[in-house]
Amino acid sequence: MPVQSEVVSGQGVSRDPEAMVGNWVGEFNRALREGSEDDLRRLFLPDSHWRNVAGLGIGIATISGADDLVPQLLKRAKAVSAADFRIAEGRVPPSSGRLADADFIEAMLYFDTTATTGIAHVRLKASAGDALPRAWTFMTAIDTIKGHDLKSERLARDGSAFERDWNGPNWADRRKVEASFVDHDPEVLVVGGGHGGLTAAAWLKAMNIDSLVVDRHERIGDNWRKRYHVLKLHSPTASIDLPFMPFPPTWPKYIPKDKVANWFESYVEAMEINYWTATSFEGAEYDGARRRWNVRLKLADGSMREMHPAHIIMATSQIGIPYIPEIPAIKRFGGTVMHSSQFTRGSDWTGKNVFVFGTGTSGHDLTQELHAHGAHVTMVQRGETEIIQVEPSAHMYLDEMYEVSGLPVEDLDVLACSVPLEVMKKEHRRLTRIARVQDRELLEGLQRIGFRLESDPDSPGWVMKYFTRGGGYYFNVGGSDLLINGEVGLLQYDDIETFEANGIRLKDGSLLNADLIVLATGYKGFDDLTRQLFGKDVAERIGSVWGIDPERRELSNMWIETPQPGLWFAGGSFAHSRIYAKYIALQIKLKKLGVAF
Repeated sequence: MPVQSEVVSGQGVSRDPEAMVGNWVGEFNRALREGSEDDLRRLFLPDSHWRNVAGLGIGIATISGADDLVPQLLKRAKAVSAADFRIAEGRVPPSSGRLADADFIEAMLYFDTTATTGIAHVRLKASAGDALPRAWTFMTAIDTIKGHDLKSERLARDGSAFERDWNGPNWADRRKVEASFVDHDPEVLVVGGGHGGLTAAAWLKAMNIDSLVVDRHERIGDNWRKRYHVLKLHSPTASIDLPFMPFPPTWPKYIPKDKVANWFESYVEAMEINYWTATSFEGAEYDGARRRWNVRLKLADGSMREMHPAHIIMATSQIGIPYIPEIPAIKRFGGTVMHSSQFTRGSDWTGKNVFVFGTGTSGHDLTQELHAHGAHVTMVQRGETEIIQVEPSAHMYLDEMYEVSGLPVEDLDVLACSVPLEVMKKEHRRLTRIARVQDRELLEGLQRIGFRLESDPDSPGWVMKYFTRGGGYYFNVGGSDLLINGEVGLLQYDDIETFEANGIRLKDGSLLNADLIVLATGYKGFDDLTRQLFGKDVAERIGSVWGIDPERRELSNMWIETPQPGLWFAGGSFAHSRIYAKYIALQIKLKKLGVAF
């Protein structure tokens, strides 16, 4: 993010970021016009990165290294007639910054293509002997479709302010009919009514793309409301606004689950999102000839409805099918065994002996709640875990950007989106090193009791664990302190010999009595769900979802049309969902318009 510092150039200390950026942009535009790879290559560092977020053609991908990115950048720019890159007036002005131990000048740019206006971001480094600074990172993203900006789409949707049918249906009547889909199918079916689905649906609505959200829960927001009793979000409120409708500034920094759930209901109403509750997506097959899906939905009354959308957005998040590990002999246990997704409240287990398998976020949170209600809890650790104090360590990056900077969320989202994966890794290695120093007392306390901390000294921290595993870390909000103080027990899984009717038999021969075993072992990813709902052929065609795609250097099959036409995946954190919902909707809008891009 921008900070006011100075950048050392070959000629001394530069105090005019705007001039540096302006000179670079002028040469960049000239190289594009002349189609000169050599001139363009001179504007990029050898280790530079270009991230395209549907800016120069549909799709999201990062190309690293000037020798690889320059010809591709020139090819894509020519294909879409990209031109007139310019400093983005009204956005964050050019300024100096620092990221991943590197100093740079950064700027937001606008540019035009035949069909769109794009927004770009560049980070420039200056070295001795260079006539111009050179780009270290470069991002191109779609911003608007010409003739289809938010204002144009609103006017197309609303018509004249004085246009009314005095003898016909009013707004509420029309909304009821629209949401019922009695006489037509949606263009887009969004499966999952959490933040991933709602943000995508809000942007689709803004682009006048007819969509329907279906969710198996009985009430909007139940995907949060029905989770364990004291759950709060662990991301700061300032970073997790939903599109078009930010959270009130009076809200707490970490939002309780029921508050989130109730906001979802308000959001659906305010944003006029078509939403069917208690509706189960039973699967679909793609009709290639019609370019439509044959979708089966099970409705609240048990009846079936077939629909034929052109696109399906799977927004079920990584919290899908519970992952139940193979634990030998656990069936011998005579007490209760449940997955964390089935857990409701700690007060049901007061005075009982409970073993929580898993030392990630859910495991710690459930342990803390059980302990608070008088249960005798032991955590069972099965592998190394990254532990970070929730404040200040866990959110140094988000707090500095969204809590402290004071910049508009729209600009901050562009800045966040502009960081290539490799640079993000370097930055989070740096932040993880800082966090381990800040959290030394906590971490040493955990080590004393035998807790197995993440041992990689160069770990990029919790963020990359989230991208690759969806877990394996915990933001400490008190659970670690309970372990260190001995108020909660710790058991290593490797010390377990077997399970018996009354509890857990250890390798030293002792028996630990148990009433409840909670498997806080996470969830299967999108891959299993894809195979289950779309079949083996589709699952194999698209490959992995989530995790890192080594060719695109991006999250696999996220926020883009997959190799299966008409199938998209949305999800991630609240911030991811807000940022990328726009890009999903604009890509689908371009396809609907028949624009070759």
